[in-house]
Amino acid sequence: MLVRKRGVLRSWVVALCAIVWGALVIGGCSEESRYQVLSFFFEGVPKPGEKTQWQQVVHEPRRPPGPKATATPVAVAAIPKPKYPPGWLPALLKTVPHDAAGYPDMVAAFKEKKIDPMPGVEEDHVVPKPKKVVDLDITLIAKGKTKCSFSHQIHTTWVTCKSCHQVPFKMTTGEKLSMDDCAMCHEKIAFPIKGECARCHPAMKKKAAKEPPKEKLLEGEIKLARAKSSDANSMGIPPATFPHLAHRVNYRCYACHNQIFPMKEDDKKPITMENITNGKSCGVCHNGRIAFAGDDLGTCSRCHY
Repeated sequence: MLVRKRGVLRSWVVALCAIVWGALVIGGCSEESRYQVLSFFFEGVPKPGEKTQWQQVVHEPRRPPGPKATATPVAVAAIPKPKYPPGWLPALLKTVPHDAAGYPDMVAAFKEKKIDPMPGVEEDHVVPKPKKVVDLDITLIAKGKTKCSFSHQIHTTWVTCKSCHQVPFKMTTGEKLSMDDCAMCHEKIAFPIKGECARCHPAMKKKAAKEPPKEKLLEGEIKLARAKSSDANSMGIPPATFPHLAHRVNYRCYACHNQIFPMKEDDKKPITMENITNGKSCGVCHNGRIAFAGDDLGTCSRCHY
């Protein structure tokens, strides 16, 4: 074993001496001699006086590259356009006919198919069928300048018989009617009585509007009743405001009246957030599926303003 180690050590010493000797010989030789020695062992040694020019060596791949793989297109979920983008209602109002006072004429808009209010909330992709329309005109005032008739066809397109009978109108002949009875809807939601006499009394002349439409009446806004015990009173949160116009162009009146809300203000019960969260009153639709959720804190200002 000792003899083998000595043999290996002797070989390394001889190789080292040969390398040192070769370096001394090359260093002490002329450029011509150095070129002959180096070119014998290595390729690409520059000749005496020739400048070294390095070139990039490109190694060919052992296998030809395969065809480039085409990236599989990834299906990107299309972002649905909002059904009611900002400013949709003013844009719609520009397209519907208006009366002489400047208020939107919903009856004319419906006949011209500018709007198509649904008779109820869509459930499981099924829209309820419209209720029967009563084609009956009743003469209220037979003669004179104030001659007037009541069109059931126009009204029952939007409301049902129970919406008006027995409150404010009884189902009896010879009943004395008052303008205040009609004002349950008119002057608040439908076109105002004042200045629009010719719409019910055709013998009267139409008068040009003296004042522009009132904003609240144009939108059909009403303040909703709130329970006196509500914490919102002490927190300074204003009562919720309901805009009829935004809802009326999408739903007929009987979609809510009298199934959810009574027509008569005296019969109204205060609306609470607890009821809305439990799917009652406004929560029938404002549940995050049909319309924005009523208990969504990010939408408070849409009703309380």
